[in-house]
Amino acid sequence: GLEPELALAIDPLVPTAPLIESIRALNDTFPDLMVAFSTEGLGGSLRRLRDGTAALAICLLLPVVPDDVVAFPLMHVRLQAVAARDHPLAALGRPAGRDDLAPHVQLVLSDPVDPGSPDYGLAGERRWRFVELGRRLDFLLAGFGWCRMPTHLVEQPLAAGCLVPIDIADDPTPASGLTIYAAHLREREPGRAGRWLLDDLRTRLADAGSG
Repeated sequence: GLEPELALAIDPLVPTAPLIESIRALNDTFPDLMVAFSTEGLGGSLRRLRDGTAALAICLLLPVVPDDVVAFPLMHVRLQAVAARDHPLAALGRPAGRDDLAPHVQLVLSDPVDPGSPDYGLAGERRWRFVELGRRLDFLLAGFGWCRMPTHLVEQPLAAGCLVPIDIADDPTPASGLTIYAAHLREREPGRAGRWLLDDLRTRLADAGSG
C-alpha cells in the first residue's frame, strides 16, 4: 500500500527547519520511498493539489481554507516589515502611516499564474510584483523598496544592520503571523507514507508549540 513516490508542494514562505526532523523520520521509516519537492510562488501548492501532481501541501490558505481541501494548522510564520538601512522609511523614527508609505515602492509577492488573484497586506500605492522570494530579498537589500518578510529569512540581515524593521500604524497583519497548514484534497486522501508524514508533522509541531 506504499505509494512509489510522495509529491510534496511547499509554499515559499514556509520555513524548512521545522519540517526537517519529520522528513528525516519519514526517510528512516520508508527508506525506499522517493520524495519529490516543489516550491513555487503563491498559489502554487494549491494548484498542485488540484491538478494531482502533489499529494500533500505545506502552505498558506488565504483568505480561508477552500471547501475542497482538508487542512491542519501546523505553525505560524511571523512577518516583519523591513527596508534597507539607507531607505527613507528606515529613518522615520515613528510608525509609518499610509501617507508615509504612499511615495515608496512596496515589493509584493504575487501569484505567477493568476495575476488577478487577491493581494494581501498591501499598504503602499506603488507596487513592484515578484513571484520569487529570493529575488524580492535581493531588491530589498539593494534598497529598491520595502516589504513584509518572514522573520526567519531576515534575521541575519537585521542583525547585521543591512535591513531595518519598520513599524506600520494600524498594521492589519496578524501579530501571531500567518498560519501554515498541511493540506490535501478532500476527495484524494494521501497514501500510506503521506498519511504517516501528516500525522508526524502534526504531532511533532504540536509538541514544539507546547514547549
